[in-house]
Amino acid sequence: MQSALLYRFQATMIGAIIGETIGIQASGRVPTRRDSFDFMRFYAESLINPSRAENPSDPIFRESLTTAESAIALLPVFLFFHEDFPKLRQNLETVLKLWQNPAVSELDLLAIGYTLSQSLLESLTPRRFVSSMFEALLAPPEGIPKLQRLQQVETMIQQGIGLEDATQLILTLSDATTGDAAIALALYCFLSTPGDFRLSIQRAIQTRYQVPGVAALTGALSGAYNSTIALPAEWRMSVTQQAEIQQLSRRLLASWSGMYLIEKGDYAIAAPQVMRRI
Repeated sequence: MQSALLYRFQATMIGAIIGETIGIQASGRVPTRRDSFDFMRFYAESLINPSRAENPSDPIFRESLTTAESAIALLPVFLFFHEDFPKLRQNLETVLKLWQNPAVSELDLLAIGYTLSQSLLESLTPRRFVSSMFEALLAPPEGIPKLQRLQQVETMIQQGIGLEDATQLILTLSDATTGDAAIALALYCFLSTPGDFRLSIQRAIQTRYQVPGVAALTGALSGAYNSTIALPAEWRMSVTQQAEIQQLSRRLLASWSGMYLIEKGDYAIAAPQVMRRI
């Protein structure tokens, strides 16, 4: 892999925090829920320690989240199961049953999970990302309108539609399908400028729609695609949880690789089937 998987894990979560922080500053709104990293840490720990018993009455399952906020909370799940989409879907369904939040769109969450998976596997083609997604998601008939909305995102990217026109069209289509426009907007902002993290975030802010959520998702998608090297230094250094995210990413990757007793000592993890110098 051109960039170590560990750095992509780190860049996904750090990118989300960067995007959310800048989005909150741009929107001028004070968050009314717990910090996004609290959610990411919670679900990462559940994967790292599978024997940990989850309490359905835990307040974290009662937080009222939008689909975009839910996608940020579940980033560790998307990362952990990036090579096994059926298991990703299965774990997502389990979480949604605990949440019991009808406002969260499972299909939109799967679309984000699929896009992250393709980035981590270095198989993403930004200008033709929906075609392969249709088959992978195996959407029921009621999910077709939402996939058609994502198909429109792909078409806009191919035709070079500008941000203002694209935002208006996405919002119009979302009203028609009662979907969460933040997912489509984040995908557009990332996929229209996939190699430029800073520009993607700036475009996400200019959508003026659920800005913290759209910018956070855009940051996560761009981080997974471009790795840590693409994160602007001044933005990255402003993330107060950076050291904790780096350590959490190491432990999550170690668990993904099959390591046992992760808590003990230091360790190094190589991607499967990749030769490393000892």
